[in-house]
Amino acid sequence: MILATSGLMIIVISAIFVINEALSIRRSVINNISAIAGITAINSTAALSFQDPDTATELLEALKVEPHIVAAAIYNAKGELFAEFSTDPRASLPSEIKISNVQELTDKNSLFDIAQTKSLTENYLDMMRPIKLNGKLIGVVFIRADQRWIYSHIKLFALIVSGIMAALIIISYFISSRLQRIISVPIENLARTIQTVKNRQDFSVRVKASPSADELGMLMDGFNNMLEQIQERDRRLEMNREQLERQVALRTEALKLSEAQKKKLWVQKKIQQAYGELVSQMNSIDINEMLEKCLNQISEVANVTWGSVFLWENGRQGLFIKKTFCAPSLEEWRLHNPSILNQLEGLGSQLAQQVFEQGEMISKTWPQDPDNGLFSPLEVYGYPLSFQCKGIGVLVLAGVRQQDDYTLTFLENATRQLGVAVHNAMTFEDLRQKSAQLKKSIIELQRASRMKSDFLANMSHELRTPLNAIIGFSELLLDRHFGDLNETQRDYLSDVLESGRHLLDLINDILDLSKIEAGKVELALADVSVEDVLQSSLTMIRHKAMKHQIRLSIKAEDIPKTIKADEQKLKQILYNLVSNAVKFTKDGGSIELHAETVTRNWIEQNLPGPFKENISNLSHSTSESFLKISVRDTGIGIKPEFLSKIFDAFEQVDSSRSKRYKGTGLGLALCKNFVELHEGIIWVESKAGKGSTFSFVLPISGPSHMEKDEKK
Repeated sequence: MILATSGLMIIVISAIFVINEALSIRRSVINNISAIAGITAINSTAALSFQDPDTATELLEALKVEPHIVAAAIYNAKGELFAEFSTDPRASLPSEIKISNVQELTDKNSLFDIAQTKSLTENYLDMMRPIKLNGKLIGVVFIRADQRWIYSHIKLFALIVSGIMAALIIISYFISSRLQRIISVPIENLARTIQTVKNRQDFSVRVKASPSADELGMLMDGFNNMLEQIQERDRRLEMNREQLERQVALRTEALKLSEAQKKKLWVQKKIQQAYGELVSQMNSIDINEMLEKCLNQISEVANVTWGSVFLWENGRQGLFIKKTFCAPSLEEWRLHNPSILNQLEGLGSQLAQQVFEQGEMISKTWPQDPDNGLFSPLEVYGYPLSFQCKGIGVLVLAGVRQQDDYTLTFLENATRQLGVAVHNAMTFEDLRQKSAQLKKSIIELQRASRMKSDFLANMSHELRTPLNAIIGFSELLLDRHFGDLNETQRDYLSDVLESGRHLLDLINDILDLSKIEAGKVELALADVSVEDVLQSSLTMIRHKAMKHQIRLSIKAEDIPKTIKADEQKLKQILYNLVSNAVKFTKDGGSIELHAETVTRNWIEQNLPGPFKENISNLSHSTSESFLKISVRDTGIGIKPEFLSKIFDAFEQVDSSRSKRYKGTGLGLALCKNFVELHEGIIWVESKAGKGSTFSFVLPISGPSHMEKDEKK
């Protein structure tokens, strides 16, 4: 299932890449031909104005440098062919065009100068651009380009993507097979142990517990504890049986009894023997098998006609028949009344309900009813089955004779032990079902983890690689390595560069957040200069603040020279907070960076209400002194209902599509995670329209868990 899902995702993504490549090449060719047509239109203005076809032909022949252009022509204002150029005899040009269509579009759309007219056929792409002089249409440039090379390029790209897709599927197969063994081997070991215990009835067998303290380890420990309890119960039952046998032997030797007394003693001994056999049959962990054997043994000793075990089920909220015993004599009654068994079950169910509610044995006599097939009065006994004073079911027995005292005592002891055996069997059955459910849940978790890992790997490689190329090429063009740019080109390239960097930062934030959630981020602790960090955070944002006339200031009171922290993470926290403050502060506002030293007691007393629950983060730290850094702004502020949500990933105060301020809601989530990695707390105090103050505290001596790791 994991491999199928991963393969499907890889195939879909590969198909998207191929389609995107085809569209990108098509768009690039159209833009390139459009630009060439526009330049040719500008250059041919003079030739068309002075009716110089030779010059126009020379301009068209200059298009030979573009290998994909197979024909070109210039038409005058009447749509007649003025000059032409062709490198492919098959690429014939029209002798005239309807210039009225171009004139109509020019009248309706003032932006026609930058528009392009295109049509895609199987082999060629046609492009027309207007030729204007002083705003008046004097002709049209027509260019025909060969696009068959595009199909060859797309086929090659699709072949490369197919090779990469096959490699990824093979890698997914090997990783999935390795992870499956990590999960399935302990489950299979537990299943084999359960089957061994069931087949051998040997409760001394133990499953090898998992060394990890996870759900599998808890499950195996619970199974071993249950086996120990069952083994201890059997040992005590065996001791009780041996003691009873000794008592019977002593009484037999000590007393000289009459024939009646000897008969009673024989009955008692037989019952004791049957009790021992009954106890031995309760060792089965299969509840159906155990109940069948015990019910047959009890029915044989008590000489009953019909018996049934009723068990309580929480899901049904009532008693239901789990096992039933019918004596051979009951078949004769069924010949006269086929529904006699249903009547017995109905009467037994009523008695079982009374016994279960009262929690004690109840006996009743049902008179004979020959008309309904009941030819003898029935003595019915109901015994509660319980475990640790909690009812779990009822044993109902019906026979044609009354039971003597020995048999009643046997039934009381038998039902007492039967309740324990039923509870153990039900517990074991429930444990087996939970084991199967846990195995299924682990497989689902493994599948989800694999999909997430594949997604992050694809995002890291397939998105960051082209983004870095876009950013690099944009910087090269802006640095004029390939010639000068006009102002419009510089503006467009600046927008491309800024958008690329913003998207790369977003991808990096998502990956950082995922690594933090997976517990794969470690702090590189060092002695960090507090003053240098504060100054550098304002330096990085100073240019943007000056652009909006925002005043920046630092206020530090009694702060340490250095603290133990990860310098890169601390700078990222401050940059995100200060950057947010600049973004949400109106032109002419102010931002203040304030630092001071506080105590644990100060934090507990002054932490705002919505963030009181985060005070537990300080319990991991042994430090009593903390560095508190606040970023205060005079921006738009935050409404009270959003204060507790803004530190969640992808949470934003303005989440509408038309929101005024750009952002993804990851910056503050990363800040919160980085602060908590340092065993600190972050919070915000704000009022709508009156600015915000983001504050966080970090232990000056560094995270305690990192100190323990260093000592080790």
